[in-house]
Amino acid sequence: MSSYNTYNGTFTTKGGETRTMTFIRGNDLPKSLFEGKQRPTQHDGGQEVVFDVNANGFRTINWGTAQGSVTQKTIQFSFDNYKK
Repeated sequence: MSSYNTYNGTFTTKGGETRTMTFIRGNDLPKSLFEGKQRPTQHDGGQEVVFDVNANGFRTINWGTAQGSVTQKTIQFSFDNYKK
């Protein structure tokens, strides 16, 4: 297990629903997740690929649809159970 900065926020999905996620931003993810692949970065328009800690997978968020504030904290997390 390693320490990671996580963020918790509520966003509006493309379908108009709200989703609350705890996630790790792309720049904070271990390089081993991207063997032979490009590391995700923030895109024009405020979209960013992040790792959803609770769903154990990658998601795209749109910072322009954040509802309220996005909080940050540090947690212990392991990517051992993530299936590439």
